Amino acid sequence: MKILVIGGGPAGATAAKLLAKKYDVTLIQDRNWDKPCGGGTKIKLFDETDIPKNLIKHKLSHIYMNYKNNKIKIDLKGENLAIVKREEFDRALRELALKEGAKLYYGKFKGFKEKKAIIEINKEKIIFDYDVLIAADGVNSSVRKALNLEPIPKTITHYAKIDKEIETCEFYFDEALGGKYYAWEFPHINKTHIGSVDKTSFSNFCKFLNINVKPKGYFIPIWQENITIQKNNIYFVGDAASQVMPMSFEGIYYAIHSAKILADSIINQKDYKKEWNKRFLKEFKFMKFIEKIHQTKLKGLMIKLHKFEYMRTFSVNLWLHNYEC
Repeated sequence: MKILVIGGGPAGATAAKLLAKKYDVTLIQDRNWDKPCGGGTKIKLFDETDIPKNLIKHKLSHIYMNYKNNKIKIDLKGENLAIVKREEFDRALRELALKEGAKLYYGKFKGFKEKKAIIEINKEKIIFDYDVLIAADGVNSSVRKALNLEPIPKTITHYAKIDKEIETCEFYFDEALGGKYYAWEFPHINKTHIGSVDKTSFSNFCKFLNINVKPKGYFIPIWQENITIQKNNIYFVGDAASQVMPMSFEGIYYAIHSAKILADSIINQKDYKKEWNKRFLKEFKFMKFIEKIHQTKLKGLMIKLHKFEYMRTFSVNLWLHNYEC
């Protein structure tokens, strides 16, 4: 069976790696690039997969939540948060796929012709045949557009890298700084990644941090139930399927595990959506509920409740999947 994977980020590379053990897999990646995200994921992801731990740049044992001059330390019960450099991390995942026998081409998906995929490689359009196509091509999925499927709900965020070193992640929930979601600081190699959801809140955040920097913008998915993740022999995974956790916007962990669900569904002829729902739907719906509360006047109360140990423990256990929703 021929499988064509469009997109070589965590979801696409993982699907390619797992499926290449049994099938003829071709992976299409547009280019090597450093995706503008915080790069945070659960350290247990590395234990659950064969991803090398030397890709971890920082191991964090706590984070801070900030709201109206209240700074709350959240103990993560050990070094449970990893920070990775996305360009290096994604490239390593593609290399793991190649070791399993997948073929890699750098090119761009341009559409379909007679149920075959058109890929532009070095300015030449090449036709790729496939039995299964996996679209892991991000929030602005070109495959979705070519199939006239509903676009992924999304929000724009503004981010920048600054010359500053911090010890851990900090989240800011004041509306002026973080809009209806939050602003953030993530430690990276000799740098800090900062961001917020819109131009105004980002500007306010920079003033708060006493820095002057020009932001870049990018879109992140907003998960909604019943997004189309399969159409006949074409499957969607990762950002292209809106598989990003509501409220936290954590994507890496869920992209990789969603790809594992997809690969297992293809190999064992299971219903992909049913299997994904079985694993993640309750959790995503619960976090969507929390996200909606956070956009009301109850936001302050929810943050302040984290002053109490039971609330901090509940939140960390939920994040670590130590119990079901």
